Amino acid sequence: MAKKIDDAPGLFLIGGIIKSQLKAEDRQVVEDHISTLLQVHNLVILIGSGASFHLGSPSTRNLSTKAVEELIIQSGGTVTPHDGLLLIALNPKDSGDLEKLLNGLQLAVALSAQAGDLAITLGSGTDAKEFEVDEVEALRKKIGTALAYACRLPGGSASIDKDYRDDPLLAHRRFISRIVRSRRANLPRPRVFTTNYDLVIERALDTLGYPYIDGFSGTVDRRLNLAFYGLDFHRVETTSQQVLARAESALYLHKIHGSLNWRAVSEQHSTTGVESVEVRQVAEDAASDDERVLIYPTTAKEGDTLAYPYSDLMRLLGDAVQQDDTAIISVGYGFADPHINRILLRSLAMNPALSVLVADPSAVLEQEDLDAASQRDDIIGKSLMEAGLNPKNTAVSALAQGSDSRIAVLTGEKGKFTAFSELMPDPATDSGIASPAAVADLLASLEAVLKQSTKTHPTGEGNRND
Repeated sequence: MAKKIDDAPGLFLIGGIIKSQLKAEDRQVVEDHISTLLQVHNLVILIGSGASFHLGSPSTRNLSTKAVEELIIQSGGTVTPHDGLLLIALNPKDSGDLEKLLNGLQLAVALSAQAGDLAITLGSGTDAKEFEVDEVEALRKKIGTALAYACRLPGGSASIDKDYRDDPLLAHRRFISRIVRSRRANLPRPRVFTTNYDLVIERALDTLGYPYIDGFSGTVDRRLNLAFYGLDFHRVETTSQQVLARAESALYLHKIHGSLNWRAVSEQHSTTGVESVEVRQVAEDAASDDERVLIYPTTAKEGDTLAYPYSDLMRLLGDAVQQDDTAIISVGYGFADPHINRILLRSLAMNPALSVLVADPSAVLEQEDLDAASQRDDIIGKSLMEAGLNPKNTAVSALAQGSDSRIAVLTGEKGKFTAFSELMPDPATDSGIASPAAVADLLASLEAVLKQSTKTHPTGEGNRND
């Protein structure tokens, strides 16, 4: 029988010390900590690809050549014999990292261009093969297209976790609504930063009916205008146009690595004639490979962040985490991007009023260590090493072992995005405020009653007492 999430092993650490095993009797420690962070003055949410795994987000590591070829075919591309040979040359162990594959192809093209050659030789000895630069570049584009296609989420039913096939956006709606509705009305809006290309967050916000600012202006012709991050939503009295109050349930969304529905367009200003590059929002599949505004997972991505619009979006992240009384809640982000890590670590060094909570299911301990830890009652109040556990050599594990009391790490099953969203405080039960789902159910019930009443009393006079 499958293990229930409530019974699944896990650990919650603060300042390198184990505070909770996430059992029913000590889970309140975690919930109280999250509740406290949600009430800080400035709340920053960092969401990575792990938040989309339950929706079929593609794996980019330990890929066989066949798996890469299948990704290309699923996106509508074709795999030529030369593509297969090139993949074998770049992935000789048949367990490739998509980032390294893209990086290898990119470097091969750049090296050929620098040398003025039309072909490049890969491999050595009898395994050496010559490939035309056009073939190398064509494969790079195919893999980029395949990656973008695979990020069109939610994926097919078979790729979605069974608990979310009927309602793929459930966890994202739950996560967002609990963040927004848990915060006091007088606090600044939450700021969500994500490295994901997919449009799952936007779809969840639209389903909830929450207003949000994503840095774009316009309605039909939507263009990136970062000045819009300085705006807010307020309710206005319709007759006098007097501001009544700040609108509820709004947030800011920053897609710091680009988005599937962003397209780069070079155009001339209508008045000055000066040429510039604009970023527009389009249909999800409307942009071609060369037009997509995405930072692909290569070693060049840190350099890519120096270009527009990424440099401006990274600056906004840096500004957000430097404010007084700030908390960062990171979920699904594995700290694999040095340009983001640098901002977060420098902020920890410079901002004593910064707290960080990292949720990750598997980056700290192997599963057998998690299972063993759940059976012991003597590890509370100890570090991982003192408890005789063997931490992994990862960035998240290093954070979990650090002695800084401002850093908390949640690992194990509860570190998954889906489970973490359930662990967050629910205003519907904590404060008597109805959740969006409860309100939707109530409206549906009322509509059903009204329809039935109309059928029974078409004139609407059946219940009058004259």
